[in-house]
Amino acid sequence: MIKALKRNFLYQLSQIYYHRPFVQKRFSHNHHFDQSKFHYLINSINQNKSNPSDQVEFLQVLNKTIENDRQFMDVHVQELATNLLIDILNEQKIERCKEVDENCRLGLALLGYTPPLQTEYLRILSIDGGGIRGILVIELMRRLEELTGKRVFELFDFICGVSTGAIFVCGLASDINRTLMDGKRIYKEVSKKVFHLPSTFDMLSGTSRLMWSHAYYDVQLWEKLLKETTSEQRIIETSKSGKIPKFCCVSTTVSEDAIDAHVFRNYILPWNVESIYNGSHTAALWEVVRCSSAAPTYFGDYILNNQVHQDGGVLYNNPSCVAIHEAKLLWPNQKLCLVSIGTGRSPNKKKVDSQKLYLANDVNKMFKEELVQTSSWKTKFMRILDAATDTEQTHHILSETKDIIQTSTWKTKFLRIIESATDTEKTHRILSDLMEPGTYFRFNPYLTQMISMTECNPEKWKQLENDAMMYYRRNEHKFEELAEKLLQPRSSITTLNDMLFKRFV
Repeated sequence: MIKALKRNFLYQLSQIYYHRPFVQKRFSHNHHFDQSKFHYLINSINQNKSNPSDQVEFLQVLNKTIENDRQFMDVHVQELATNLLIDILNEQKIERCKEVDENCRLGLALLGYTPPLQTEYLRILSIDGGGIRGILVIELMRRLEELTGKRVFELFDFICGVSTGAIFVCGLASDINRTLMDGKRIYKEVSKKVFHLPSTFDMLSGTSRLMWSHAYYDVQLWEKLLKETTSEQRIIETSKSGKIPKFCCVSTTVSEDAIDAHVFRNYILPWNVESIYNGSHTAALWEVVRCSSAAPTYFGDYILNNQVHQDGGVLYNNPSCVAIHEAKLLWPNQKLCLVSIGTGRSPNKKKVDSQKLYLANDVNKMFKEELVQTSSWKTKFMRILDAATDTEQTHHILSETKDIIQTSTWKTKFLRIIESATDTEKTHRILSDLMEPGTYFRFNPYLTQMISMTECNPEKWKQLENDAMMYYRRNEHKFEELAEKLLQPRSSITTLNDMLFKRFV
């Protein structure tokens, strides 16, 4: 009893000192959890170390038990399982069983275990939304890989993506051997199929879909391509690899009462912390991308577990704040190095590119009586939706259209969503003031011409690549500084601080 009180006191003290959200530890046993069965599994795994096939079976049962009953498990039981799985992974063997290692890593993820950092800083990558302009992200990341000689997943401890950022991270996580060049090729192939230049028939079909299902593009085709290019593997199962860092993707859940962020995680938070964001770990990778990129009127909503999901960029088109919050829950008391990648900005904030409006304008021409005259807001609304991923222009467009969008609860609902869209550069300015000098890097190139997030013209894609190359040349010194920061080994002072934190907290 005295030991329990002492632990509880030290824990509460740590929450105050390290500014972690307070969640009361669970010391009492719950009748729903069968401890005897759990200890039987632990003993069986220990006894079958020389028999990998049997050990895998017991590990799989253990993982299912952890996933289903973790909320009922005493902390000491969780520590017992964690230590066992770490010991198995640390065993020196001439031949390792891949399935055993994978199930151990999955079990540790389900237990909320976070491995110690190997570098001086907690390295965080945040990727904005922006449709096809994600080509910029790929190009800038390629330059960073060339500079460091390491792959993206080796350079960062935590990655957070929204919309096209979710496509980026889930695409790479679905196949550990997939390179950035592979990702760019797939990106372009999928865009050609989904966003191809509209014929008269395509426009009629798209407009019909827009009116009936609130999705202009072919959702079934989009979902089919997502399953082919990402995976039906659950997001938590990417933890099996051992080469994929902790990552999350953000969507927006919409109800009659509230608009909230939803965080899809390939990890589970430690048992003594709680995020301010709702989240889950069971969705398939393709569903994660579908939810995070469900731009209103482009692909429409996606219903998952009785929740309506829309594009995460509606609330957090620059998800840096989400990334910092989640990463600090996993690794408290660490120095941060944040890298935030944007998807381009217009050199003229008030200029609205006519190409961006081709979809809405073509729809308007064909359905003036039914679509435009009854509500000219739809033309403006398409502009707002596209601008939500280029939030340099969001305020300007909203100022033009706020008085126009007044009818129907549907329109009002979406206006409320769009008005809450995050300005990526506003987030950048706040972080610039708050982060320590030399620990925050924001890369968001000015574009020769602002490009629609559904652009499928190869010449415009080439323009994006050229803009990324020119941006890198102008900012090469920043990339070199970042590369040095990302590769900086852990100092003896930081290691000592880790030991003290682990010992007393």
